[in-house]
Amino acid sequence: MKLKHLMKKIKSYLDADAEQLQQDDEGLAKVLKKLKQKEKLLRETITVERNEDERELMEQELIIVHSQRKKGIGLLSQLRK
Repeated sequence: MKLKHLMKKIKSYLDADAEQLQQDDEGLAKVLKKLKQKEKLLRETITVERNEDERELMEQELIIVHSQRKKGIGLLSQLRK
């Protein structure tokens, strides 16, 4: 009986790690999807914007969003390995 109990505990610990990794994966994928949408929206608004100051601010924000998305993609690929 003790061996079965210990095996159940070990299995629950191992499953908890796998479950946590999957939750991290799903959460990161959602964030990346939102960042992609924001990047697309920024690109569209930059092309329409006539004010140079506003356009520069949007371009800076676009650079930040793009770099965050790039880092997130790298992290997601590491999680999936």
